Amino acid sequence: MDYYRPIYTNDGLTLTVDGLIVDYYLSNPKDRDELAQMLSTLDLRYAVNSRHWPSLRIGTFRENLTLTFADGSSFYIGLGLNEVKPNFGRIRLDVNPNHCVRHQVFQIILGYLNMTCKKFRTTVRRFDLAIDLEADRADVELLKDHRAYTEIRKSQTDRTQYLGARSAGGRIKLYNKTIESKLKGPPLTRLELTLDPSVPYSNITWPKAYAIKTRQAQLDELAHLTDTERALLDGILAGNIDLTRLGRKTRLKLEQYMSGYVQWITVSPSDYQQILNRLRTLTDYPNSDLGVDTVLDTPPRPRPTLPAWVEDADRSPINQLAL
Repeated sequence: MDYYRPIYTNDGLTLTVDGLIVDYYLSNPKDRDELAQMLSTLDLRYAVNSRHWPSLRIGTFRENLTLTFADGSSFYIGLGLNEVKPNFGRIRLDVNPNHCVRHQVFQIILGYLNMTCKKFRTTVRRFDLAIDLEADRADVELLKDHRAYTEIRKSQTDRTQYLGARSAGGRIKLYNKTIESKLKGPPLTRLELTLDPSVPYSNITWPKAYAIKTRQAQLDELAHLTDTERALLDGILAGNIDLTRLGRKTRLKLEQYMSGYVQWITVSPSDYQQILNRLRTLTDYPNSDLGVDTVLDTPPRPRPTLPAWVEDADRSPINQLAL
C-alpha cells in the first residue's frame, strides 16, 4: 500500500488522509488566466493525460479537468462555480493524497493555488480518514446506530457496510481493502470516515467498530452471565447478532465482556490532531515540507521527426499550390 505520511497507532492501526476536497478563491482575473494557461499545457510538458469538459448546470463548475498519471492515479480540478450569477473565482481541488502527492504535476498545481489564492477564503470542505488494520474482513464488524445503514454482501469476506450519507461529516464505510485494491499479502480491512475538519473531535459521532481477537470465551470469565447472555455474546462475536438491537442494559453488559475478545477500532484525540496537521501541511505547501520525494513526471516522448525529403516535398511550390 502507498501511504502519504501514515500514522501508526499503538494498537496496530494505520491512519491516513485518503481523500481531500479543498475550495479556493482566486479573485484576480490575470491569475485565473495564468492558471488556465498552465493547466492547458501540462500534457505537453509532462507524462500526464488531461480530460476536460464544460458544464452549465447550476451547482457544478463551468470548466472541469481530470489529470491522470502513468500509474493510473488522478485528481480533479473545477474552475468557476455555476451559481445564479457565475462565480468565476471559485476553484475546487479533489484529490487522494496517498496516490498523487508524490507527483510533480500535483505539487506544482497545489503550490500555485496555495500561494496565489486568498488564505481566508481557502476551505477544506471534507476529507476521508482511512483506518487500516491487518484483519480478515469476516472478523471485523461495523455496528449500526441512528444513521442510515446499508450493506452490500457478496460473500462473508467481500462485504461492505455503510453508515450515513456521503457529505461533510457524514459517511462511514467498512470494506475489504485487499479485494477492492487487488492487493497481495496479509488481509487488509479499511474503515473509512468522511469528516469535516472544522468539527471538533468531541463533536464527531464516531462509529463503533471492532475486530475479533478470539471467538472462544473462558467459562470462568463468564460466570456473571446467564445462559441467554452467553449465547448472545457468542452470536455477536460470530457476527450473527446485531448488538444495537438489544436492550440498553443487556447491550452495555455485553459490551463490557466483549472488550476481552475484540479490539475496538478507535482514533485517539492526539492521533486525530496529527491527521489535522497533515491537512495543514497540504494547504500550506510550498511554505511547508510535504515530507515526500518528488516523482518526476517524465515528459512525453517527442513526436517522431519526418525525413528531410518529406519536409522538402511539403515545402515545394507544387504542394503549396495544391494547398
